[in-house]
Amino acid sequence: MLIEPPIEVMSQMVGNKYKLSTLVSKRAKQIQKRNIREELNPKEKEITEAAREVFEGKLVADEE
Repeated sequence: MLIEPPIEVMSQMVGNKYKLSTLVSKRAKQIQKRNIREELNPKEKEITEAAREVFEGKLVADEE
């Protein structure tokens, strides 16, 4: 369960929870592929890193 960053705040930033979950899951998959390719051992899970990027404004959803 993701507690930090707060899901309610991020869903308002993105527009809705469905768009948030899609955005975070796609980014987490990209991060996972990068970690495997570069043989990285991350300190946090990919989903947490992706959620943090949304919360910090580094990752935004398309307007579609």
